[in-house]
Amino acid sequence: MIDSENYINEQFAPDDFEFVQQDAKIYDKKFETKPIGYFKDAMIRFCKNKTNVVATIILFILVLLSILVPILTTKNYTVLKYEQANLPPRVPYLEKIGIMDGTRKYTNQTVDINTIDPKTGLGLPVGFNPKYILMDTLKNTKKECSAKAKECVGGENVISLNRKNAAAIISSVLDESNSTTEKKVYKNKVFSFRKVNNPIIKININEIKGKNAAVNLILSSDYRINPANPTYHLVETITETTEINVYEKMEQYLPVYLETYFTSPIILELVNDVDNASVALESVEFRDNKETIVDTGYDLSLYQLVSDKDYSGRYTRQKGILTEASFRFDEYGKALGEKEIFAFSQDEYKKLVEKYPICVPEDDPDNPDPHGKIFPKGCPIRKINGIVGDAQGPDGTVYYSYNITVDYALYQGYEGMPYFLFGTDAAGRDYFTLVWLGLRTSLIVGLIVSSINITIGIIYGAIEGYYGGTLDLLMERFGEIIGRIPFLVWLALFVVLFGPGILTLILLLTVTGWLGVASVTRTQFYRYKGREYVLASRTLGAKDLRIIFRHILPNGIGTLITASILMIPGVIFAESTISYLGYGIGSGQSFKLFGFIQLSGSSIGILLYNGRAELLNKPYLIAFPAIIISILMITFNMFGNALRDAFNPSLRGSE
Repeated sequence: MIDSENYINEQFAPDDFEFVQQDAKIYDKKFETKPIGYFKDAMIRFCKNKTNVVATIILFILVLLSILVPILTTKNYTVLKYEQANLPPRVPYLEKIGIMDGTRKYTNQTVDINTIDPKTGLGLPVGFNPKYILMDTLKNTKKECSAKAKECVGGENVISLNRKNAAAIISSVLDESNSTTEKKVYKNKVFSFRKVNNPIIKININEIKGKNAAVNLILSSDYRINPANPTYHLVETITETTEINVYEKMEQYLPVYLETYFTSPIILELVNDVDNASVALESVEFRDNKETIVDTGYDLSLYQLVSDKDYSGRYTRQKGILTEASFRFDEYGKALGEKEIFAFSQDEYKKLVEKYPICVPEDDPDNPDPHGKIFPKGCPIRKINGIVGDAQGPDGTVYYSYNITVDYALYQGYEGMPYFLFGTDAAGRDYFTLVWLGLRTSLIVGLIVSSINITIGIIYGAIEGYYGGTLDLLMERFGEIIGRIPFLVWLALFVVLFGPGILTLILLLTVTGWLGVASVTRTQFYRYKGREYVLASRTLGAKDLRIIFRHILPNGIGTLITASILMIPGVIFAESTISYLGYGIGSGQSFKLFGFIQLSGSSIGILLYNGRAELLNKPYLIAFPAIIISILMITFNMFGNALRDAFNPSLRGSE
C-alpha cells in the first residue's frame, strides 16, 4: 500500500504552494432571489400542471356564468310565453350548415290522403302547417294498418265468431248511444230503394272461413215508417261475392203503400255451426239508375257491430294501407311567424301603431274587404283582414275589433326571429338562462351543504384520530349507527318535523354527509400523529389544538381538499334525487339565502328530472344540463387534484 503522506512529500515541496486571498476580507454573498412563502410556493405548484389550470379556469367561468346570466336575462325565465314552448336550439352560423337551426325532425306522421299529389305521390302530414315544412326533407312511406281511421285506406273488414252456432251482425246505422261524435254524423246512413231505379246490392267477399258459414243480407220493410222498432227480413244467404236485386227479394214483404219506395239500413249477419268462423268483406255496394254508393275500407269499418245475449263476435279491419311522412319542421316559424289574431281590440291596435311609427297602413289590393289594409316590413302588423263587429259608445263613438295578421316575433318584442341557444322549456322560457340559473342554485346548495359537512367531518375525524382509544371506538360506533339508518327514515322524520323545503333538503344532505370526510380525516391523523415532528412538538409543550391544526392537519390537507371538493357535485346529484321525490327545493319554488338573497328553485337536478320524460322527442332538455354537470364534475375533480398537490407540505420547494 502506498503511504499517501510520504508520497506527497516526495512529489511536492512546501514552496510549490502559495496562499490565495490571504489578506482579502471575504463576506457571504447576498441572495439574489426573494424568499418564497408557503402560499406562493403552493401557487407555483398549482400552476405547474397546465391541464389543471385550464380546468380551474373553466370551472370559474361556469361559476361566473351562473351568476351573471340570470342577472342579465331575468325576463327570460320569469315571464312565461307558452306560445314559444319547446322550441329546439337555434344558434347563429351553425344554422346555416343545418345544425341547431330551429327545426325538428318528425317521423311516422300520418298523411292526409286528400293532400297527396298525383304527380309526386307525396302527401302532407295531418296537423302541420305546410308553410313551415321543409319540403326538400319530406318523404312518404307506406305500411299495413288495421285502424278504423280515414287515413287507413283500402283493406278488408272482417266479421268473426268465437263460438259454435253463434251469429254476429253489422249494420250501416249506428247506435247513437255507443257512437263518437264523428260516427254520429254517419248515423243516418240508410239507403233509399226505388223500384223504378232497379236497386242492386252487391256484397264483395274476399274470403269466408268455417263449415257452413254464411252471410245473411237483412233489410227492413218499414224503417221509414217505424225507425224505432222496424221489421227486418232475410233477403239472401250468400257464401261468395253476390249481386242481389232488392225488389225481387223484398217485394213480398212490402205493404201496398211501400211497393215502389222504401228505406232501410244494410245489415249483414254471419252465421256458422263451428268455432272460429269469419268472413272478410272487401266492400258493400249499392247502386241504381241514379247513383252508386260503395262502402269499403274506412266507410265499411264504421258499420256498427250489434251484440247482445243472442249474438257474439268481433268486427275488425285488416290489410289497410297507411301513408306516413317524415320531414323537418320549422318550429320557430310556427311559433313566431305570421299569425292571425281575431278580435284584436281597437285600443291595442292604436298603442301598437303609436309604438311603431313605421306602421302606416295602405289599402290591400288582394282583399275585397273595404277595411283590408297592408303594412310595410318592420311593422308587427302585417295585414288587417277585416273588422269583427262594432258597437256605439255613449258618446257616439263606434268601437270595433280587428281581424289582423301579425309578425308574431315582432309583436312579442323581438327585433327579428330570436335565437334560443339551448331552446325553450314547456313554459316558453329560455333554456339557456334556466340552465345557468339552475347551476347557480345547485352550486349554492352544494357549497352550503359541503361547508357544513366538511366542518363537522374535520372536527369529528380529528378528535377520533388524535385521541384514539376508547373515545375513537365510541365515536366510530356512533357514526356507524347514524350511517345505517335508512334514507327514507330520515326523510320521513324531517318532513314531519319541518315539512318539504330548503331546510329539509339541507338536513337530509348533512345528517350523514359528514361521515366520509370524518373517515378520511381520522385516517390522516392516525397516519401523521406518530411522526417525529409531532412528538417533538408535544415534548416542547405544544397544546393539543396547536398540534392538531398546526402540525397534523396541514400534512393531510391535500387528501381532505380532494375529498371536500368532490363532495360538491355529489351533493348536486343528491339534491336532484330529493327534489324529484318532492321534498327538496321543488320545481317552481324559491327560497331566501341568509334571509334576504332570493334564489330560484330551478336547479340542475330539477332540469334533468323534467327533461328525462322528453329524452327521445326533445333530447336537448336533458343534454345541456347533463353536459354542464359533466363539465362541472371533471373540472371540480381536476381542481381538487391541483389543490391537493399545491397544499401538500412534502412537496414544498420541489419543482
